[in-house]
Amino acid sequence: MKKTITLSCALLLAALIAAGCSQHRSPTAAASSPQAGERAQAPYKVEVAVPDAAADLPIEWSQPTHMKIVAIAAAKWGLSTARVNKITAASELPDVYQSGFSNGYNQQWSHAFMLSSGGYWYWGDADDDFYDNLDQSGGEIESPEGYNGKSAKYYYQAGNQQQGDWYLGYACHYIEDVCLVLHTTVPGYYMATKHFAFETWVENNLTAGHKLLDAVSADNTYYIVTNPKTAVNQAAYYTSGYYSSAYGKKAWDAYAACGYPTAAGSGNATLVANTKGMLVDAGRYVKGTIKYALDKYGQWTNRY
Repeated sequence: MKKTITLSCALLLAALIAAGCSQHRSPTAAASSPQAGERAQAPYKVEVAVPDAAADLPIEWSQPTHMKIVAIAAAKWGLSTARVNKITAASELPDVYQSGFSNGYNQQWSHAFMLSSGGYWYWGDADDDFYDNLDQSGGEIESPEGYNGKSAKYYYQAGNQQQGDWYLGYACHYIEDVCLVLHTTVPGYYMATKHFAFETWVENNLTAGHKLLDAVSADNTYYIVTNPKTAVNQAAYYTSGYYSSAYGKKAWDAYAACGYPTAAGSGNATLVANTKGMLVDAGRYVKGTIKYALDKYGQWTNRY
């Protein structure tokens, strides 16, 4: 079990900066629904002690990036426009409701799953927040960590599909976050100081310039989610800056080599290809998350 972070510890951390489910498709899904993808399962890493200091950085996919990926993923499953909009609108709200300090832990702790150079869990609680917003309680001391103590499970089982969908969208934020190298790698100086520049570059090239989002729209594969915590660990492992063949490390190394650009159309082919890879992976995990929840709680039929 990860060490519980108290309010006093969270304040200290904020002050310091460290240098599957069944593969069948639902019969109600659209004909173009995505197909299950193969990904070697990363072993769930042994947890180590929480360090005395960790990064407290606003290391987020930007609002347009979060919402556009979720909108594409939800639409791929043939959900109604109202449901797609509900899930999409909630997907950015963890950045609103967990800004600064919230319930004794900070935003970066809740949205990160950082790995050490050996690939072990080092810092961050994204796996628990992801699980608890989907399935109510992951068994941690601080659980349930879903917004207002509720979850998609709570509302789906109560017959409230709209609120269940809201929590599903809210949960998707966390799996998206750990598909970003900045959420899975303890940053050095340049990663700590240039993360805003990288976010600006991604946002400026989503639908203009390199049109990164086209790769997400064109992808019809999803990663099978059988356990939300394991899915976060897996996503983080394949994105971490310590995994030399991962999209995350390759993208960040290329971004640094290009001089930290921000403009649409800037950067080189290596940067573009590997950033697209990170975005596509995020979309695949979101698609897998949606299928996991709708399968588990019998919510494929559109009720609004």
